[in-house]
Amino acid sequence: MGENQVTINKINIRLLAIKALTEINRQGAYANIVLAHYIRTYELHDLDRRFFTELVYGVIRRRNYLDAIIVALTNKPIHRLSSIVVEILRLGLYQIFYMDKVPHTAAVNESVKLAKKFVRGLSGFVNGVLRNAIRKIDNLSIDKLAHDEDERIAYTYNQPLWLIQRWQREMGLSKTIGLCEWFNEQSCLIARINTLKISIEDCLIELEQSGWTIKQHEYIKEAVYIISHKESLSTHPLVVTGKITFMDIASMLVAHVVAPKDGDYILDVCAAPGGKTMHLAAMMHNTGHIIASDIHEHKLALMNQNAKRLGVTNVETRLQDGRDLHDLYGQSFDKVLVDAPCSGLGILQKKLDMRWRKNEKHLEELPKLQSMILDEAAKVVKEGGILVYSTCTINHLENEDVVNHFLMTHKDFIVDDISEYLHLPTPNKMLAINPATDRMDGFFMARLRKEKL
Repeated sequence: MGENQVTINKINIRLLAIKALTEINRQGAYANIVLAHYIRTYELHDLDRRFFTELVYGVIRRRNYLDAIIVALTNKPIHRLSSIVVEILRLGLYQIFYMDKVPHTAAVNESVKLAKKFVRGLSGFVNGVLRNAIRKIDNLSIDKLAHDEDERIAYTYNQPLWLIQRWQREMGLSKTIGLCEWFNEQSCLIARINTLKISIEDCLIELEQSGWTIKQHEYIKEAVYIISHKESLSTHPLVVTGKITFMDIASMLVAHVVAPKDGDYILDVCAAPGGKTMHLAAMMHNTGHIIASDIHEHKLALMNQNAKRLGVTNVETRLQDGRDLHDLYGQSFDKVLVDAPCSGLGILQKKLDMRWRKNEKHLEELPKLQSMILDEAAKVVKEGGILVYSTCTINHLENEDVVNHFLMTHKDFIVDDISEYLHLPTPNKMLAINPATDRMDGFFMARLRKEKL
């Protein structure tokens, strides 16, 4: 038994949750990375891991409603309260309102202990607010706190009010609620079979022999839904040896839209974290050459580690800004993938904290950057070559509008019909995935061919 495992018996899981929430909400750390770090560092197992995960993700998911309760009980805006007190109150309120197995007294008492540990003189305030919440619980429902229908939807489905209002304008009430319901569901675990290490058939057999319940995707044959599994995912032999890796169906579709051929010379712009790069390599059977560029050096290092695990040998990573490509490469690539930096509104189901990091101004500023990268990428595609533009957002300003503007200013490019490469309807020859109806992450893809003039 390791030292951390001995120590963890003395550690308050709620204390760890407060520290994690502070890193996520106050320091901008990513929730999935923070949780994985804490679980690994403190060797959390079984009940402790599940309790810790529910506390952190639960508070993140319900943040706007929990804040509305705090404002109603304190008559103060959130920014006027101590940041650590806010996190303690959110944690306590989440237990009171959403965790039936936690007695109200335990939620209050443990929150007071946290307040005594972190802030001087405010434990009484925390105690009073939480006890008041228990007394007034029937008057603190979403219906009672919401001022209008948009706010009620925002609290019910855990989305920022500005985003609900935007979706309402763009798609109406019914489609907005459908989208919110999808983002509120538990995400599926999906694996890509790495055909560089194992055949699809043999991998399916190994997965079943491991006691996993799986379902193969109907037409993306290397994609497998993991319905249930045994043992830790990170330590399972199929994962450790690189025979499988985890990514959503929509992410896998991107490589099929690129449709690489053996021996192709490919540039993957903004490539990190590299899932699509490695998929392209597998489809090319490690032939040809892929240059995977990104502006984040530490992410390139992780890509190199992942390539080694997956047995990828035809990828070269480069520290490179996607807005400055032409002088380095010329018109040389058979295919170029621009998986552009975007608002990420299509993957809110998987990244709960992302919804609270965005704002409307951000959505309207991104197309300028995306267009700059796409314009530069177009310069390095050879005549007859392919340029694929993809995002993981459902914001038309970042999707169709960027591509349509590109086509107006680049008469040497035409739109290839994506339906030739996928089994999905493609209005305007492009693909805009609606998560609520297509049951996968919300992605956009356009395949552009450079004509021979």
